[in-house]
Amino acid sequence: MTIEKTFYRLRKNKKITLTALSDQNASASFIGKFEKGQTNMSVSRFFKLLEKMHVSQAEFEFLLLENNENYLSKRIKLIDNQAITKELIQDFYKTIKKDQTEKCGDNTPEFLLILANGLLLLLNQEVKEWPSNELYVLAKPVQDYLLGVETWGIYELQIFTLTSFMLPADILYLLTKLAIKRVQLYEHSLLNIQTQLMHVVWTSFSTLVYEQPASAYKLLNIAENYLVNHIDVTEKITLMFNKGWYDIETGNITKGVRQSNIAIDIYNSLGYKEKANSLRTQLEHHIKRQEDKKQGHKPDGSRVISIYI
Repeated sequence: MTIEKTFYRLRKNKKITLTALSDQNASASFIGKFEKGQTNMSVSRFFKLLEKMHVSQAEFEFLLLENNENYLSKRIKLIDNQAITKELIQDFYKTIKKDQTEKCGDNTPEFLLILANGLLLLLNQEVKEWPSNELYVLAKPVQDYLLGVETWGIYELQIFTLTSFMLPADILYLLTKLAIKRVQLYEHSLLNIQTQLMHVVWTSFSTLVYEQPASAYKLLNIAENYLVNHIDVTEKITLMFNKGWYDIETGNITKGVRQSNIAIDIYNSLGYKEKANSLRTQLEHHIKRQEDKKQGHKPDGSRVISIYI
């Protein structure tokens, strides 16, 4: 159920005609074309029309999400919040392969098969180092798709997040910058697209901070500039923590630990105990990684795999 279709359904249920809803900023013809997906509408104009129908942004978003669990989300639920085993992924692969014969013209099954094959390579211990040429070749169709899409939405951000562990660091950085640039159309999105975008940014950062620290630093600056006018305060606290993480990884351990602990303390003071505990566990890992490096041990080079969308 798209925004346009949800809007149309809502208007019909309220028995409001196009003429009654129209005004000097949105003619009946224009609204009708919007409902059919034939034209775009600015966010401010859209919100004004919702207001005329006595519908809040939150109410509309609830209706939209209630009717909008798409194919991608349904299939990811098959492996989300579970221990990733070969048996689980093999069953997932079989399900998607069957879907592929029924969803002609939709490349989502292809992307999910790429994800499944990538996870199987990891589970079979066929990935010996990062970045992996085997994973990169496998993920090339996803990369080509994302580079070719002019405006990213929730779908593109989800696909990117799911397959980011398969991409080389330079491509990961390029696509993360592209993601930020190409969601600008949704400055005040009803779908919390900015939150999804930051999930992409932090997933990419967690790889780049190990493999390309210079790119990770640039990503922190990009995120900081972006967050000036976006997202709630929790994302800014996460930015603070990740700045500390970067300092720790680049040798400024005392400064980094202090910065990260401040972020954790703020989360605690706001009542986000689970988030604070998660970050504290991460911080302990980052500190131990540095201790292992001092003792001559090679740190684990594996990447973050994000199944949650």
